[in-house]
Amino acid sequence: MKKKIVVAGYTIIERKQAGEAMVVVGHNPNASSPYVTWKAYDFTNFTSLNHGHYFSTRQEAMIDYFQRLAEVWEHYTPARHIPPKHREDDPPIK
Repeated sequence: MKKKIVVAGYTIIERKQAGEAMVVVGHNPNASSPYVTWKAYDFTNFTSLNHGHYFSTRQEAMIDYFQRLAEVWEHYTPARHIPPKHREDDPPIK
């Protein structure tokens, strides 16, 4: 069973690490914006959540969560270089 984590009154309901960053979703039913997404970084042992985006619905927060995860994943995953395939109508390679 996962340990319940509460930050600034928000219970973390989703979290995923991508490279040296983690993105989380928090929920506080008593807040004016009950959902939040935050980022945390390896250099703080993932303990300092910041760069919050606040939302009124879980759906909005989850969309932002997955967008932020994609951005983090792209940033921390090196691009693979795949050479283009040679086509028969290309000039010969010298």
